[in-house]
Amino acid sequence: MRSFDEVMAGVQRAAIAGHVRPDGDCVGSCMGLAAYLRANYQVKVDVFLDPLPDSLEFLVEGKEINPKTDETVRYDIFFAVDCADKKRIAADSRLIEHAAKVINIDHHISNPLYGDINVVEAESSSACEVLYGLMDAEKINRETAICLYTGMAHDTGIFQYSCVSPLTMSRAGHLLSFGFDFSQLIMSSFYEKSLSHQKLLGIALMKSRILPDGLGIWSYVTLADMEAVASSSMEADGIVEELRNTKGIDYSVFLYELEPGTYKVSFRSKGKVNVSQVAVAFGGGGHVRASGCTFVGKTPDEIIAQITEQIAGQIHD
Repeated sequence: MRSFDEVMAGVQRAAIAGHVRPDGDCVGSCMGLAAYLRANYQVKVDVFLDPLPDSLEFLVEGKEINPKTDETVRYDIFFAVDCADKKRIAADSRLIEHAAKVINIDHHISNPLYGDINVVEAESSSACEVLYGLMDAEKINRETAICLYTGMAHDTGIFQYSCVSPLTMSRAGHLLSFGFDFSQLIMSSFYEKSLSHQKLLGIALMKSRILPDGLGIWSYVTLADMEAVASSSMEADGIVEELRNTKGIDYSVFLYELEPGTYKVSFRSKGKVNVSQVAVAFGGGGHVRASGCTFVGKTPDEIIAQITEQIAGQIHD
């Protein structure tokens, strides 16, 4: 698939879904694709997304998401966007199964290519950048530009990660030409945090420990920690990056409890450790320098023991 023109001929009803617990790239890519399809094709578009962080609500303001449907609905085309694992698509699996065609658009190296058509570019900075490459640049409107720029900015850490290429910057530059207030967009959606998030970050930093190999740092928060500061697991996103910023270490591991006995684990690396390989070993996935997985029925100490064993094998290989 080289462009949307190749797959949109004759399509009357399309669906778009991102992954569970959506981040900036997920929301930006889903809403950006929806805006592009609505502007350029005669098609009804339904978007399915899990609850969003407050900082990203502006991307869906005034737009219908998660329309009421039943399992008998048959979409001509179903776009799974930014979903490395089919099980993590934030939509009823029956809608996907009944779709005439499933298109998998992603940038995660661990993606198993589950679509009828797969556009998976691990070298791209974000799902939003993959989408940009499939779009006719002259048909992009301001709404699409805002969404795609938001996703690209979020998944690159404001254009600082190694996934950023000259092409990434060229594409972002074109999106900026639509004249929106990108400084305010970045401040409100990326940097500004609630007081409860800041308090949760404080707890995580106080609990943080350097791992025995001297290369990594880890921490965790429990449901009780979140309750103590009136926070939630949704506000735990981003803490793993703060841990990785610790001087002298290469990778960070952050655990946060989603429900009793279930921990989401986020990994970040500066380059020495392939954290995608680690995540895949425990049923997760992601990128070489950013990935995640989930553990059930284990304590934080038990989880980190298994993770450090896996990383040690990689380091000594």
